[in-house]
Amino acid sequence: MRKKIVAVVALGLGAAQVGTLVWATADLDLSDFNDDVMRDMDDTVKRLDSGLATKDAVSAAADARAIQEGLKWAQDYFAKKGNVEDAVKLAKQGEDRAGAVARSVQAGDFDSALTNYESLVKTCRACHDAYKPPDI
Repeated sequence: MRKKIVAVVALGLGAAQVGTLVWATADLDLSDFNDDVMRDMDDTVKRLDSGLATKDAVSAAADARAIQEGLKWAQDYFAKKGNVEDAVKLAKQGEDRAGAVARSVQAGDFDSALTNYESLVKTCRACHDAYKPPDI
């Protein structure tokens, strides 16, 4: 049920942002983008969801930190590209939200961690809707 709610909200938010961001991606060359980073983060997000559901603090905190690192990489990548401030902003928001998940888990507050996780997923989806090439 939680995943369905997250997906529906993320789709709505993503659709709203795609309209404003799609113009920015028309000429954006992503040929040097490291797809493996995003695939690894996608797998890690799935593990994080499981870790939060089972209240596995050790794996959930580690996964949240790994996502933070991947989003820092994405933030740096888009900052170097230039003229895609929205992508930089979304990557930074995601990095911050992943950090909030890790801090909540470390404090043993899984309700807060879940809320932060849901915000993280929404942020990821918004960026993917605008910037993710169709073949990734």
